[in-house]
Amino acid sequence: MKHIHSKLLKSTSILFLILASQACDKEFSEIGTGIIGTPGFEIKSATYPVKTYNKKITAFESNNLSKNLLGYYYDPVYGGTKVDFIGQLTPRTFAPNFGENPVLTSVVLTVPYASTATTDDTTDDTTYELDYLYGSGKVKLSIYKSNYYLRDFDPNSTIDANQKYYSDGSLSETEAISETALRGQLLYHDDAYFPSAESIDLEEINEETGDSEVTSTIAPSLRLHLYSADLENSNPPLGFWEALILNKQDDDVLTNANNFYNHFRGLYFKIEPESLENGHIQQLDFTSAAATLSLYYSYTSETTVDGEVETGTSQGTYEMGFSGKRVSIFENTFNANVLEEIGNDTNEDERLYLKGGEGSIAIVELFADQEGSSEADQLNEFRTKEDGEITPKRLINEAYLEFYVDQSASNEDHPNRVYIYDIENNIPINDYFLDQTVNETSTDSKYTHLVPLSTETDESGVEQKKYKIRITEHLNNIIVRDSTNVKLGLVVSSNVGEASGKGVLDDNSLTIPVGSILSPKSIILHGSNSTDEAKRVKLNIYYTEPNN
Repeated sequence: MKHIHSKLLKSTSILFLILASQACDKEFSEIGTGIIGTPGFEIKSATYPVKTYNKKITAFESNNLSKNLLGYYYDPVYGGTKVDFIGQLTPRTFAPNFGENPVLTSVVLTVPYASTATTDDTTDDTTYELDYLYGSGKVKLSIYKSNYYLRDFDPNSTIDANQKYYSDGSLSETEAISETALRGQLLYHDDAYFPSAESIDLEEINEETGDSEVTSTIAPSLRLHLYSADLENSNPPLGFWEALILNKQDDDVLTNANNFYNHFRGLYFKIEPESLENGHIQQLDFTSAAATLSLYYSYTSETTVDGEVETGTSQGTYEMGFSGKRVSIFENTFNANVLEEIGNDTNEDERLYLKGGEGSIAIVELFADQEGSSEADQLNEFRTKEDGEITPKRLINEAYLEFYVDQSASNEDHPNRVYIYDIENNIPINDYFLDQTVNETSTDSKYTHLVPLSTETDESGVEQKKYKIRITEHLNNIIVRDSTNVKLGLVVSSNVGEASGKGVLDDNSLTIPVGSILSPKSIILHGSNSTDEAKRVKLNIYYTEPNN
């Protein structure tokens, strides 16, 4: 551990007392705007160079994400993005007893949508709004019984390493999943699928009256009949589900998960765009306990009444959940000019292209070398370093980056949040951990460190959108604690709380935050080489410099 000169502790203590006296009246977000000087100290500000450039994201690990996208999203700037899904099904009970003479009545698939409920105080009625729904067009949805076995272990590994599945459908640089193997028996098809925000009433037959009654209501979900005895349904053929499940009561395939995974290898959700310039992508929660494939059946039962045995009919349910492997497969049809812009190089770019999923990110280098001023020169403006000991010359009050939206090039559907992280160690920076702000109405958070998209008006009255990212503690680590000035990654995010990362197939050193994987949106920002100098990326530092 490096030792910090005692002068740092004294200066820090004095500064803390001064700032503490203002803490009740000043929000942290106001630091750097209207700061009043105090005797013996002078508040100053400075702007330092930042180097930024684009990096294309290639295939990443897409198995067992916290949530999964499904659909087709058209971005006017980038082009199309399609996401399919493969999921293993796991029985809730093993070695089932289906009773005597089981007869299948229906097969129902249920997967909850992300949604927000609002209850009317007057009528007590509840309405829902779908969250994480991108786009407004319909898509073609097909669901197949998968014939592809999602194995546990990588046979090409020298140890028992878990098999990784990647967003382009590959298992490694030399092996890929065959779509032919995925497309087994067709179970469902809809040429014009779009999610509904309506709640769903669940009904049961009253055994006394024989009438159907609403017994419960569930939140908006993808809820499909894959078979119903009351409906004409040619997919799958008659007897399919009986042969797959009900007739296997005494078979080993229903006795444990491994046997079952090999017997019924899961479901493949395939998406096709209805229009290449329209569609939607929806986030679904396959990890929810409510995400199920349920077989409903009747069977012969016997009861004893007044000493006599009576034969009747009872109802049974065989339920499976998606607790096995889940894999998302992305397919992009990006515009050629965008692909050229997001090529992997380290030259400063005029524009920064950010897109979630298998899209692109920006690399950010602080205190970039410039003519007549190296990184060391800039850091030495804040400290002196001698014999491994650091003495501060300036104490940082606040430091933040500003990224202006290039509104002439971006599409109109701007992401509300961006996320920055230490891309060399694949972890959030210190400011992320210290920020405890949370939006009580959603799972989103970190509003002090990662300020949502905002609008400012310049001196000419022109509105300009920008993202502000506070990195005060990150800079203190570099300047005061002599931490490495690492490269930072900047991505769009559907939820900045999803900071865990997934590895990239052709770059073992890189991970992509899950929050970025789950967002199909894009934004174009002014880079450090923008032709509009006023909107170039800025590192703004407000600091206190003791008067000598």
